[in-house]
Amino acid sequence: MAHLDENDWIFEYPRLDMEVFDRFDGAIDLWRMGEDAMAEREYRALLAEYPEFIDVYQHLALLLDETGREEEALQLWREAVALGFGCLPESFSMGRDRLAWGYLDNRPFLRTYHSYGLWYLERGEVETALSIFNDILSLNPNDNQGVRGLVIQCYFGLGWPGRVLEVCESYPDDIMESVLYGRPLALYQQGRQREAKEALREAIDHFPLIARELVKTRHRRPKDLRPDYITLGGADQAYYYWTEEGGFWKNTPGALDLVRECLQEVAGE
Repeated sequence: MAHLDENDWIFEYPRLDMEVFDRFDGAIDLWRMGEDAMAEREYRALLAEYPEFIDVYQHLALLLDETGREEEALQLWREAVALGFGCLPESFSMGRDRLAWGYLDNRPFLRTYHSYGLWYLERGEVETALSIFNDILSLNPNDNQGVRGLVIQCYFGLGWPGRVLEVCESYPDDIMESVLYGRPLALYQQGRQREAKEALREAIDHFPLIARELVKTRHRRPKDLRPDYITLGGADQAYYYWTEEGGFWKNTPGALDLVRECLQEVAGE
């Protein structure tokens, strides 16, 4: 690890040269072309030669997870995360020291730790996932990965609206949909209806399609939906929000009525 200043650190990979990265890029290309077996062999060969190559752990784990070998993927993510934390010096302190996303060599570890948390979240192990996501926010408070939205999902899942509001207050000017729509829902769950309505009006001003999606009786998957791309303000963004967080609104008595009320008021203005 390189110590950049008082609180910023960066991973170092002195053995990984351009030839190694070309091999890695070639394995990724094979995977994208559907040559899973060939890609897997190359990923494993790279790990055998360069066991410090965290990004290979990440991509091999994703391939394994995608091909139905979830437990093997989890083990790889666990090994990669342990490897990354093992590189940190004894003086490194969570909550004080940082692994900023802006430094490219930190990204493999942050991506891997993110995927590790998603594995648990997707299987309903919310508290384990939450611990991981909060670690990532501590390491990279600028949150270039959108982890704050996952933290909000976890807090709603655990029934902790006050914690949701703490996240929203930490990103006061944020227009991420989970923050914009999470704030009014958390306020409403706390019985703060007037504040909830004001916050919901602001959310609708930014992303009206999300509110409309929430109150639909039938939710149709948009055409040409791409999991790797979201249109800001688009129908795909609204659909994804509903699939991931719509249940929190549905399960909060009266919350969807508030959405309908605000939409009617906006339409009548």
